[in-house]
Amino acid sequence: MALLLLAAPAAGQSSFESDPFASRFRERPNLDIRFRAPEAGGVIKVSVSDGKGGRQSLLSESVYEVQAPKGGVVTLEYQDIRLTADYVRADRKTKVVVAEGDVVLEQGPSRLTGLRLELDLTDKTGVLTDGQAELAGIFVRGATLAKSGARTFVIRDGAVTACEGDDPAWKFEVKDGTVTLDDYAKLKTVVFRLGGIPLLYTPYLLWPALRDRASGFLIPGIGYSSRRGAWLGLSYYQVLGRSADATVTTDLYTKKYFGLGTELRLRPSEGTSFAGMYYTVIDPNQQWQWKTAGTIVADDLAPRTRAVVNWVNYSDITFFQTYDRDFALTSARTVGQKAFVTRSEGPVAFNLRLERESALYGSTEVVLERKPVLEARLRPTGLFGNAVFVEAQTSGGFLRSIRPPGQPSGDYARFDLFPKVSAPLSPVPWLSLNAEAGYRLTQYGASVATDGRSLADESYTRVTALAGLELVGPSFARVFDVKWGKFTKLKHILEPRVDYQYQTDPGDLPRTPVFDEVDTILPSHAVRYGLVQRLLGKEKTGVSREIASLEFSRLHYFELPVGVPATASTDSPLDAVLRVNASPSLNFDARTTWDIDAKVVTSTSLSASLGSAARSLRFSYYDSRPVGSLTPSTQLRFGGGSAILPKQLRLDVEANYDVEKGRMLEWRSLLTWEASCFKILGEYRDLRLGAVPTRDFRIGLNLKNIGSFLDFTGRVSN
Repeated sequence: MALLLLAAPAAGQSSFESDPFASRFRERPNLDIRFRAPEAGGVIKVSVSDGKGGRQSLLSESVYEVQAPKGGVVTLEYQDIRLTADYVRADRKTKVVVAEGDVVLEQGPSRLTGLRLELDLTDKTGVLTDGQAELAGIFVRGATLAKSGARTFVIRDGAVTACEGDDPAWKFEVKDGTVTLDDYAKLKTVVFRLGGIPLLYTPYLLWPALRDRASGFLIPGIGYSSRRGAWLGLSYYQVLGRSADATVTTDLYTKKYFGLGTELRLRPSEGTSFAGMYYTVIDPNQQWQWKTAGTIVADDLAPRTRAVVNWVNYSDITFFQTYDRDFALTSARTVGQKAFVTRSEGPVAFNLRLERESALYGSTEVVLERKPVLEARLRPTGLFGNAVFVEAQTSGGFLRSIRPPGQPSGDYARFDLFPKVSAPLSPVPWLSLNAEAGYRLTQYGASVATDGRSLADESYTRVTALAGLELVGPSFARVFDVKWGKFTKLKHILEPRVDYQYQTDPGDLPRTPVFDEVDTILPSHAVRYGLVQRLLGKEKTGVSREIASLEFSRLHYFELPVGVPATASTDSPLDAVLRVNASPSLNFDARTTWDIDAKVVTSTSLSASLGSAARSLRFSYYDSRPVGSLTPSTQLRFGGGSAILPKQLRLDVEANYDVEKGRMLEWRSLLTWEASCFKILGEYRDLRLGAVPTRDFRIGLNLKNIGSFLDFTGRVSN
């Protein structure tokens, strides 16, 4: 369970869609524990070796008392226990064993070693002097180590670590405590040392030592914010049953901020789940602000039926942009609530949508709501032996738009019907021809007023038709028998393409209230023609794939688009696209647009990726210079990662640079130091978007088999 800390503000919006490094800070415990409960009955077997390869099994006696000869060892076996030592005394009736000298006790995945052991074989409890226990990846050392239960160990004046060796890289020095497998480690008077340096003291520490769920306090979180001061996060995890749990979080700040949150998860059935959270903060001015988010998924309501609810809501946009630590949310362009129920019946699918979405534009927002809308879709269905395909989509419901003053807002109904028919008309194998035609009818319960600033209670209907023709070919191909890397044959294909599209004028566009893509249809009459070259390779295994493609295309307008000056050319610039997929680890994409009339390049983009997860480089470049534009845009984005020291030190970088303005828009870097039993992560983010640039850092410590232990966040500038 992640702490619901809402700490570092984000005044601007990131250019990245998600946090590229967040998952590396979150590691869960990696313990593989398999213990059996004590069994009833069993026979004690004792044998002794002479150190020369010989072994003697002792006969059944009431008391076994054996001293191994020099170089030999005494072995006792009982149920799933195997004990070896220099001296063993075992009472067959009481099942009490005393072992001394190089004691080794093995039971399931645990292994105990020490100088002296007193063990009760019935309940498998005992006390080990100057011992060490290896418990499914955790090493527990202590002056006194007591096995107080089948899965519970008590430690006094010892240490807990996951590092092997006598001098571990990190350890928790413990005055006393208990470690229960499949449960929790509860330690008192704890000093955490990394490389021998004390980094943390706490009178009490609890962390999960389990894969399954168990109630208890989670490891505390610490951090710092320049606005709210030092932070301490405390969380309690409560199991509510086999299919439910909750986490309650309290965040305490030195500058009198206080946060309280809860997260609830439910799974009442195999196909239904719920996960939701609520978090609230009170600041020194006694102002309460809050956020809530969650998801409900139901796949077992009825056959072929699915229902989903997603929501994100907050008290005001200030809270959303200032308190939220979730990088993906603070960089989002839209937030809102969405719910749908969908059902499929053969080729027809029905969908009932209820939706509220807020688009963020700086300090203002635009809200669009579906309340609700019923949609239906007919997938392409073949008729007359698949000579003709029919498809359709329709929707009807109530819409609401909430916009800033001076823009049309209000409630209205809308109905939309869009049937379409297509037919493959390929007369010969080397020529592909496909025709389509469609008709769209849209009814509005309101229209934009003549002043363009409000909605008028005047319904109207608009219609539009479309027709299209897609032609590919004639295609020409040639096969080359060559040996090139993994390929034994290469095939070069040359094919012309023509796409004709005609869309009639849907009507009075200024009257149309704009909600989504249904309302933004514009008349068009154009044809795109081009030439495509493709290079395919066939491997020795018989697998074929495309290695590269090069396409040149241009658009010719029979009628200029709406908004384009009448003096503009009816032919668009020339587009060129080159794609190269040399291997799974090397991809390249280059695009450019050449204005033939002005004889200038109006846009260029390059992107490439090289390498694997261990060593990678990603690069993209975009330059836009439309003819007559006074504000060209040129941006460079790059990222990747590589080891500086093999298997020890690694650097990952993500950045976005504005070439035209000569400044970095965003820089994110992650430095990872990985040792045999721990990992230190340091992240730095410099975000220079928005009105208030921010610089944040994050330091995390992940311990082997323990998972994430420390997560420290802070701000360099506000």
